[in-house]
Amino acid sequence: MRYNIKSLCIIHYAFFIVLLSSCNNWLDEKVYTQPTGEYIVSTPAGMASAVLAMYYKDREIFRNNDDSETTLWMNMLIGDDITYCRAGEGIPQFGRYENLLPTTPSVARLWKQQYAMIGYANMVIAAADKVDMTDPVAVQAVAEARVFRAHAYLRLIQRYDNIYLTTRVTTPENINDSITYAPAAKEDVYALMDEDLDYAIAHLPATTTQPGRFTQGLARLLRAKSAAWQGKWQECADQINAIEQSGVYALLSNPQDIFNAPDLNHSEAILVSQWSKSTGGWFTNSVTNTNSGHRMCIHCTPLYNQERGMLIDYASGGYPWGRVFPNQYLLSLYDQAHDNRYSAFYKTAWTYNDPDNLPRGRHLGDTLIATSQAQYLNVHPMCTKYNDSYTRTSATDNQSFKDIIIYRLPDAYILGCEAYIHLGRQDSALYYYNKTYTRAGNPAETRTITIAMLADEQARELALEGDRWNFLKRENLLVPQVQKHGGEYVYSDRFDRVLNCDTVIRANISEYHMRWPIPQAQRDIMHTFPQNPGY
Repeated sequence: MRYNIKSLCIIHYAFFIVLLSSCNNWLDEKVYTQPTGEYIVSTPAGMASAVLAMYYKDREIFRNNDDSETTLWMNMLIGDDITYCRAGEGIPQFGRYENLLPTTPSVARLWKQQYAMIGYANMVIAAADKVDMTDPVAVQAVAEARVFRAHAYLRLIQRYDNIYLTTRVTTPENINDSITYAPAAKEDVYALMDEDLDYAIAHLPATTTQPGRFTQGLARLLRAKSAAWQGKWQECADQINAIEQSGVYALLSNPQDIFNAPDLNHSEAILVSQWSKSTGGWFTNSVTNTNSGHRMCIHCTPLYNQERGMLIDYASGGYPWGRVFPNQYLLSLYDQAHDNRYSAFYKTAWTYNDPDNLPRGRHLGDTLIATSQAQYLNVHPMCTKYNDSYTRTSATDNQSFKDIIIYRLPDAYILGCEAYIHLGRQDSALYYYNKTYTRAGNPAETRTITIAMLADEQARELALEGDRWNFLKRENLLVPQVQKHGGEYVYSDRFDRVLNCDTVIRANISEYHMRWPIPQAQRDIMHTFPQNPGY
């Protein structure tokens, strides 16, 4: 049977409901009230259905929540040195480190969502003991489940450091068993991740005809990330080299083409979250009873429509929510004379488009020139990577069904460069550094590549794609970089002064912010599990 990730059929959605009813809060061990689905865990076809339900579940990190204006993914974009964050749920806590507490809602959302994925993955992996593992359907299901589990543990250990490790499958027989919750040794977490990913590398296909499905390349990239966090730089380099030598992936020639389409399953993409308006398993908003997409398209759009002479339109970015923007430090890293990523990834100017409400002396098509700090913030430069004029019903639509790139080939190249810097192999470091640097139109770099130089290139290429915070933490740069560059601090000759738009993040960040707090609600369940220092 061939499955389409973009449009899950009814059986997979039904199983997803069973999973939720069985394991709604993974750590809150509840008695099963619905069938556990023996078909699911004891047949190859059932295992495949379970895995498809996991793809569905994984998209929750992006989806619109009925009770929340934000997404988990957005909270993974902020709190670093290259973003400026304004109002909204989670923004003060994550974007400016104001009262980031164990009770902050988004702290718990990531924890619960990833442990739910781990619980589902454990169920599928354990099913291997009940089925014929010469069946390729079962093998692929187990391989994909192992990627889900490893990816979940990677997200958890990156953000929280101290996490609970389990391969346990909750059953009616063990539901009342006593569990001692304690932080796992990091080496044990990484050992399980590496075992899972080695299995996936050996058993997943190099390519797929079903966009969004896991491949060997993704497993290798996650294996390289695991190695990097362990400081195993040769292993990291070996995995990146294998991706490069596979011939499966290729950089697009023009950065302008990376994000400008509804379907982003191109040659540079390694993992893409698949979205579609098609019925048959997409998220349904319980309030409006309509298919629910994600809101990545509006988080990065400033409130330009609050200025006279400005109407919401696609050219201006569509519906604005004004949550997170590239700061002036990030924009200053681009050589605008050469680096075409500046124009490809950002919008920096707005033009009047409302002929009926123009300010005095202004004309249709004129560039809006800010004359105050408040006005500047309303037309702040924006990142256009999530812009969507393709799937929204109109420019005023506040949700999108445009695909979201989670990992692409530059992730691998930047990681390969990082590995070779640590290995002292400048020839290879230059090779990977120049892959993205010259694609953008810059002349090839010939100097010795340092971590500081790579940090700049990582920002130029991958800004607001979800890995900046992790990169800075891994290289022990998070606190010093945020203290120096965080927030927005811009000099403008229009105002003849320096504008301290919001730099409170620089004073707020401390060493303990290099890890999120353990969610208090989960600690209440786990009892003896310690809180991270500082919270």
